[in-house]
Amino acid sequence: MYVENFKKDGDMGFDASAIPEQLFGTWKQLSGRYVDLQTREERPGLSQAPNGYIHFARNGRLFNMTVDSARQKPAGPRASDEEAQGLFRTLIAYTGTFEVQGNRLLFDVDVSWNESWTGSRQVRTFELEGDDLKISAEIINPMTGRPARHQLTFKRWSA
Repeated sequence: MYVENFKKDGDMGFDASAIPEQLFGTWKQLSGRYVDLQTREERPGLSQAPNGYIHFARNGRLFNMTVDSARQKPAGPRASDEEAQGLFRTLIAYTGTFEVQGNRLLFDVDVSWNESWTGSRQVRTFELEGDDLKISAEIINPMTGRPARHQLTFKRWSA
């Protein structure tokens, strides 16, 4: 199972020494793909060119925010209901604590753009190679509601 519930009142007891040193910091997302586990259809995640970052802090907290690079600005200073729905559907954002177990990343989500993720443990696998990071997981695609393999690539970000 790749999504588990966790108790909000229990910390994971973060141990930074258990984390590969090169994982810490900020990573720019380069790509994201979903593979439908039933049909094997492949499609981009939020967009062909996602605009987003994930950050792994030394205190055990992670932040992730990704949007579709083709998002449209609302016509005015306040989005209409239709515009707001379009903006929501082109966003993935969450924060929580994390730990590493071998090649697995465990995210205990405590704030999320999608309340169905809040209070869950998101389980991922990862590969680190120099300044490249790959994260993947078998999840329920939040855009379609169907089981999928999500594959993300990142490059270490520096100012």
